[in-house]
Amino acid sequence: MITIKLRFTAQLKDQVGLATDTVLVNETDTLQDLLSHLVEKYGNDFGTILFDENENYRHSNLIVINQIQENYEDDITLVDGMEVTLMSPISGG
Repeated sequence: MITIKLRFTAQLKDQVGLATDTVLVNETDTLQDLLSHLVEKYGNDFGTILFDENENYRHSNLIVINQIQENYEDDITLVDGMEVTLMSPISGG
């Protein structure tokens, strides 16, 4: 198992109730596996922010890994100590 550091902003932060968290994942897990795991951990309301009704990733959310923006579709294998920031859109006026 490896440790992944998480950071959340905006709606995701509100939904989780935390700005940061840590999760353990398998050494072979990918970014997509991580996000699926997070939906299981934080619930369906968290999942609806990340994914649409057809389970397609909502690209209005940004993924930043170790301070580099990444795409959901990228083939990224997670490594111990990675920091993954999930940034949902900010609304308001």
